[in-house]
Amino acid sequence: MALTELIGRPLGRQTVTIERGPVRAFSQAIMDTSGAYESTDSPVPPTFPFVMPYWGSDNPGGTTGLPIENLRGKGRAILHGEQEFIYHQDRHPRVGDVLVGDGVVSEVYEKAKGDGGKLEFYVTDTTWCLEGSSDPLVTVKFTLAINCKADAPEAKPLND
Repeated sequence: MALTELIGRPLGRQTVTIERGPVRAFSQAIMDTSGAYESTDSPVPPTFPFVMPYWGSDNPGGTTGLPIENLRGKGRAILHGEQEFIYHQDRHPRVGDVLVGDGVVSEVYEKAKGDGGKLEFYVTDTTWCLEGSSDPLVTVKFTLAINCKADAPEAKPLND
């Protein structure tokens, strides 16, 4: 069974300083050669908030707070599912911004596969605000999928 007891679990707070180098590297990686992301105060590309916890976080980033060790195992493959970006204001984050993000596990569910296996889904929401503000700037919804073979063991129960 998917670990539905994770719903509502806080994933912790992260502080990110958006730097020009990672924004430029990201725009090159997505093959955006427009030059829109080259200046010292440029906005970030629309999907950049997904990588902010990895590039510029003052805290451990990524899936921090998700019990990955409980989701791994023989016959269980961890996959990147979908992602969604919800912008709450008329501006995108910009180079030089310091953002504070609070994450939570918002959904956990599973679906049967035709081969007898299943897919488990763990959805996280991280809402980012400018440091010193409580007004949301952008929310990143991320779905982590676990592809489970028919004979794969269940997720390990939480010990906390």
